[in-house]
Amino acid sequence: MAAQSLGMSLDMRYTGDLVIVILLSCIYGINLLATLFVLINRNYPPIRSKGPLILVVMYISSACWFIGDLQVNGHVTLVNSSMTDCRGYGFWVRILLGVCNITGLISIRAYIFYRIFVRSLPARGFRFFLPIGTFFACLLAIGIVISVLSPSKSVEYVPHLDLCSMDKPLKITIYVLLWVMDGFTSVITWRNRNIKSSFRELREMVFSLVIMFTALIFNTAMQFAHPYYPFKSKYRIASTIFDTAACNAIWWGIMAKPFFQCLFRRQQYLHEWMTKLCEDGLQKEYQVSSSQTMYANQDGNMDQYKEVPEVKDSNSIQTTGSRMSFRYGN
Repeated sequence: MAAQSLGMSLDMRYTGDLVIVILLSCIYGINLLATLFVLINRNYPPIRSKGPLILVVMYISSACWFIGDLQVNGHVTLVNSSMTDCRGYGFWVRILLGVCNITGLISIRAYIFYRIFVRSLPARGFRFFLPIGTFFACLLAIGIVISVLSPSKSVEYVPHLDLCSMDKPLKITIYVLLWVMDGFTSVITWRNRNIKSSFRELREMVFSLVIMFTALIFNTAMQFAHPYYPFKSKYRIASTIFDTAACNAIWWGIMAKPFFQCLFRRQQYLHEWMTKLCEDGLQKEYQVSSSQTMYANQDGNMDQYKEVPEVKDSNSIQTTGSRMSFRYGN
């Protein structure tokens, strides 16, 4: 009756919603194992070069986005559960910790490469953390303001629909913020266009940006052109699948190669990776010294450095103007 009063028909939650919840939960379970693998092997140089901490936080944010989608897109029953807290799940978890956080992490990753490869500055210090801290402080301030506003002016639970509803001016504000954030990332990525890097970082940045713009266009169209999309099962299922696909494409687009190489060709790939690094002369940018010998334990981690005389053997790497010897041992 409530949906009919809006001139819409409401598709009841059915088996398709349950299948999507189970299937996507399994995908996030697999991704959790992958994230734990990255965290455990964070000192493996090819993984370390991708920013494992950022990728761990990105996984957590994508999981938050998914949990928020279950509520906002209407896949699960909200009544008589904590899911009726629309500001908690729909705004804090989905919007701030999920969508905004992932968008911000992509910007931060581009900003890190801008400092290292364009400005030749270290990714540390007060000036490095100032814009990052400002960004997260702004997100926190937005969350606090929304929390003190009345539900009718922010996000409220609608009992007769068993759905959450966001105030339109707030929705417009959030999407303007997301477009501005993606615009900032575009500017930083453009400034990174001429960087010389060894391992496809620029292509990863462009790929992540394209995925985020595609997801933003899709969600903007869904929210404003068809705001009652949770009423239709095919729309709400498509929305959740699209969001999950976007998050996973970004994560695996960055981490897939070092992840599987570490899993199946750990030491061989490390040797190839270091050879490529020396050939490109980017040891400084990747925090590896060509005047040092790298001792790697059997796990392939760079955990000890020691100056040694030059040697000529099958594990030596020679480059123009520099030499890096390379030994595997305990």
